[in-house]
Amino acid sequence: MRNLQYMAIILSAGNYFGIERKQDEHAGFKLNITRYDPFAEIRAHYHENAYLSLLINGQYRETTGRREQDMAPGEVIFRPAGYCHANHFTGNGGSCLNIEFKPEALYEQAGRITIPPAASIYPAGAFEYLYRLLYCFVNDLGAELSTEYLFTWLGAQSARQLPQRLLWLHKVKVILETELEMLHPIAELAARVHVHPVYLARAFKERLGLTPGEYHLKMRLKRALELLFRTDESISSIAYTTGFTDAAHFIRCFRACYQASPHKFRSSLKS
Repeated sequence: MRNLQYMAIILSAGNYFGIERKQDEHAGFKLNITRYDPFAEIRAHYHENAYLSLLINGQYRETTGRREQDMAPGEVIFRPAGYCHANHFTGNGGSCLNIEFKPEALYEQAGRITIPPAASIYPAGAFEYLYRLLYCFVNDLGAELSTEYLFTWLGAQSARQLPQRLLWLHKVKVILETELEMLHPIAELAARVHVHPVYLARAFKERLGLTPGEYHLKMRLKRALELLFRTDESISSIAYTTGFTDAAHFIRCFRACYQASPHKFRSSLKS
């Protein structure tokens, strides 16, 4: 390990080997998808910030000191800041979703957050919200959901048990059910009910099976469905009424939920 660390390259915040295919920056995190050529050799290196890396496709071997680990599609590795490693991709190359934690920005957004200190490898399917994050990121379904998924992952690292009663939970549900036209960033939502955003994300998900953003989206789509049934409002008008940034965003979300565009759904009601 000492020899590997001695020869390692330091990658500053936001930088990765491979070819960047897609990226997005928001408070506390950077997301990107990088593509690696067949038989790519990534020499020993470490990153300034901690990050999660989800292998989307392909295979590679991770070398850390004398230890080697073969990574398969769907598996996730968490690498803390300064974690020295090298990678060798197989003949198909590969693609990774990288989720980098920006500690100073996270502190400004949410106060004290504990980022795990040790590297961990998770089997495919271990955290379903990371795969939902991948889907949202690829399909441009909203940065707020991505933040909630990451806060939920951070919350899952805590061994602290939730109390039986969560007095603030009903108030959060009312906000999400009634303020459909507004966005509700997790940090602002947590401030309104006086709890930590990571705690809110974890507790809400454990109790309701959805993140606050997913619950809010469900309520907005439910209202949109009512409007499609009961009114002749245009798709653009319904999108605006239910808080979507534009009709295209509304159509993508509606199709992901109901397997049809709003227009086709409405047409089917008249057939």
